[in-house]
Amino acid sequence: MNRLGMCALACALALSACSEKPQRERAVMDNARLAQAPASPAPAGVVAAAKVESANEAPLRRFLAVRHELQIFTAADGVEVAWRQANDACAAAGCELLASTLARDDRRHPAQATLEARVPPDQLDGFLRQVSALGSVGHHHKTAEDKTDEVIDTEARLKNMAAFRDNLRRLMATPGARLKDLVEVERELVRVQSELDSLASRRKSLASQTDRAHVSLSFSAEPAVLELGMWSPVREAVVGAGHVFARSLAALVEGVVALLPWVAMVALLVASARPAWRRWRSQRAA
Repeated sequence: MNRLGMCALACALALSACSEKPQRERAVMDNARLAQAPASPAPAGVVAAAKVESANEAPLRRFLAVRHELQIFTAADGVEVAWRQANDACAAAGCELLASTLARDDRRHPAQATLEARVPPDQLDGFLRQVSALGSVGHHHKTAEDKTDEVIDTEARLKNMAAFRDNLRRLMATPGARLKDLVEVERELVRVQSELDSLASRRKSLASQTDRAHVSLSFSAEPAVLELGMWSPVREAVVGAGHVFARSLAALVEGVVALLPWVAMVALLVASARPAWRRWRSQRAA
């Protein structure tokens, strides 16, 4: 290439470089202005959708162990009838019966009965209305214990232990593993499975406490007017004195019966020893 051609090429390169420099400077200035400019607001539809999504987030569920205790007074001869009706109402409501007792052995006192059950929440109000109508309610005590933290902790531990167990099972299925490593993994797998079973039982117990309401009923006879009057202490003292005398007489009879064999034995010994005593006295006198 001659000198004229080389000069023309150099001029062309210089011109292209001069034309690219302002373009690079304008690009840098545009990027700087974009970085310093405030962010444009989001479209109204996007903002509304975000608000609806945040509003639709479910609140934290509370796990409460609800307990009701009722004392119901009935007529003296209506305790057993009310108790049986309460059992029928419990069965109709789908309750989980825990205990049901009826005591009518003591003739001096009316019958008494108790019932304990776990009632589904949707049947609780109706069941309480039914049993309250069986007599007059002496007291109705309601408590609610928060089990939320315990339930969440148990569920989290169950999830983590289940994932750990699955990892151990994958390790057991690893080809080419050493026998020593397999024994260690199996021992750890047994321990993890045992803890998982314990956590599952605990979660089931918590579910039975929080998914149903615990209802405890006690049925007793309505107190009589004399028992509530001012002569009640005198009546109780007279009845108590009779019981004391009866117990003393029973103790005396038991003592006499216990001494009879010994009295008979002593009398027999005296009767058998009397002839020998007489002979000894006659011999001594002679």
